[in-house]
Amino acid sequence: MADYYHLDVYKSSYKLLCELYISLKNLNKEHKYTIGEKIKERAFEVLLTIYSANELINKVPALSEALREVEYIRLAVRLLRDLNALNDKKFVNLSVIIDDVSSQFQKWRRYEEQKRW
Repeated sequence: MADYYHLDVYKSSYKLLCELYISLKNLNKEHKYTIGEKIKERAFEVLLTIYSANELINKVPALSEALREVEYIRLAVRLLRDLNALNDKKFVNLSVIIDDVSSQFQKWRRYEEQKRW
């Protein structure tokens, strides 16, 4: 089994988690302890899913779950932007990283689906 922390998707997901902690630390209390905490929990779940998927023979369900988590993060970050809790610079920075992570998970899932047939 290959080490999961050498995977590009893990590195990008970890970068996303770090950026989320930095970008969300100055939210007001209303958003910090509701949306902000949920986003960070979901981002950490993405990292755990990479570990799990890397150990499984059939990785597709775990990768699909990771994509759902990433989409939740994307929607929640957009909500924070629309509520003016995040400035444009932070929003764009997070959106670029989220797109990168999502793209990598989609490619990995497609590869695993093709490998099964």
